[in-house]
Amino acid sequence: MNIEHPIQKKILLDLIHKPSASFSELLGEESESSKFSYHLTKLESDNLIRKRDGKYSLSDEGRKESAFIEGDTGSKALFPTFANVLIVQDGDRILVQKRLKEPFYGYWGLISGKINFGFNIEECAKRDLEEETGLIAGQSRMIGINQAKTFEDGKLIFHHMMFYVRLGALSGELRDTTHKGENEWVTVEEFMRRERFPDPWLHNVLNTDKFIHFETDRIMKDGKFVECKINNMNQLI
Repeated sequence: MNIEHPIQKKILLDLIHKPSASFSELLGEESESSKFSYHLTKLESDNLIRKRDGKYSLSDEGRKESAFIEGDTGSKALFPTFANVLIVQDGDRILVQKRLKEPFYGYWGLISGKINFGFNIEECAKRDLEEETGLIAGQSRMIGINQAKTFEDGKLIFHHMMFYVRLGALSGELRDTTHKGENEWVTVEEFMRRERFPDPWLHNVLNTDKFIHFETDRIMKDGKFVECKINNMNQLI
């Protein structure tokens, strides 16, 4: 929820920094108590604050939303997108997907999905594999993290924290197409000939037997990837 009105921002900021407060404490030097009362009631009706024993405090929903509010300004806090990237191999073939949705429509890459609230990383990876492809993984292991920033015209437009999860012991039948993408088993050589996400790290990720951590800057021009730079890469025991 994006709170834009300055009075509502002030109320939430006050209650972020104190467990509870009375009407007069929250009102402070605000001159129009009727207008202030309106916004206080609005926050109550939105279930962001509650009143008990004459004191106001954040509701359970309000405490959850406070994690997405900058504590100094009350503005909406921005966070990286957390995503799984699925490493699924069958001999010399890897499972890849052509995206049929924005962002990055039409690009081929390893299958990926957002990490949703309440799901652990490997749990979410298994769920994403089944939803995206129809395949069920009996084994999973997180093998790396890529902190990826995407720039266009010098401006940061995407910031991803990508967790690489190797999945195995597969069962089920591959679903070729969903509304999200087209799935295909290909060799690495075949994959290299596709219009794909820039991936100078691909061989490292596919062949590592250690945990791998790296940071990348991806550069776009006119909506297309033109470069990817690995800033650093570490393989841990």
